[in-house]
Amino acid sequence: MKTSVDPALHWTDHYVEYGFAIVQGLIGQDFIAEALDEVRRIVGNPLPFDQWTTGNVAKPLRHVPDAENNPVLRRVYDQPKLRAAIDEMFGSPDAFNNRRTFQLFVNPFDPDVPRVLTPVGHIDFVNSPVPVFGSGFMFQVSLVDKEPFGGNITVWPGTHQLVQKCVMTDPGWQYPKNWDDIPVSAPFEFLPRAGDVLFFHHLVAHNGNPCCTRMPRISLHCQALRDEWLTEIDPATPGLSPWARSFAQNGRFKTPRDEKKIMLDYFASAKSRDQKAAMAGR
Repeated sequence: MKTSVDPALHWTDHYVEYGFAIVQGLIGQDFIAEALDEVRRIVGNPLPFDQWTTGNVAKPLRHVPDAENNPVLRRVYDQPKLRAAIDEMFGSPDAFNNRRTFQLFVNPFDPDVPRVLTPVGHIDFVNSPVPVFGSGFMFQVSLVDKEPFGGNITVWPGTHQLVQKCVMTDPGWQYPKNWDDIPVSAPFEFLPRAGDVLFFHHLVAHNGNPCCTRMPRISLHCQALRDEWLTEIDPATPGLSPWARSFAQNGRFKTPRDEKKIMLDYFASAKSRDQKAAMAGR
């Protein structure tokens, strides 16, 4: 199983260079067993996982955004090896704000889709401002063993540097309006065993895929955030954390705008719009 573009790199250096890194066996089997029992309860399907299909797993149960309130699943953040990895990324045991922000993804077998990977990625800032820096990173925890074309997440190595450069040059740059600025390249498929973790940059292109294998993709899609946002970076600064170094690949830069305020204001207004739309639809 291929776990990196360059096996010679330490996983944190791989994250800096390519915008993602896979670390094997970070999550304990005891937690995995409890989490899978909880997933079965949430989905409400008593069949073995390899008998789950798009025909017997309701679509709303394939993406559970309020999973962060689940007392079992939220304990993923208490896993000692995962917490150590988060601290290593941030370069401090005190940087992570301990907010447990995650979603449950269940991607069951779909017998009607071709055995191909989605050819184009995306970033999670759709028709919105895109922050050059931000306050954290993403990671995805696999609760099951997976095979190729198994509905796994794919990432496009190095695209975090390309997207960041675009936003540095043009603060109004957006996805998908300006996505043609990012050259087409080959995706890298996350092929985990249960307990493996994919760490990835908020600006790296990524995407989900249809599940062509009997075993569904069952994963926790998580964030690790700091309260403090970066506002500038200088690659010459000694002792930069791996997370900070991932923003320094395009050289020294100071953002001309308050990215934290811009993003918080945007998400607050988007939430307000969603609430008004929901009220109007009643």
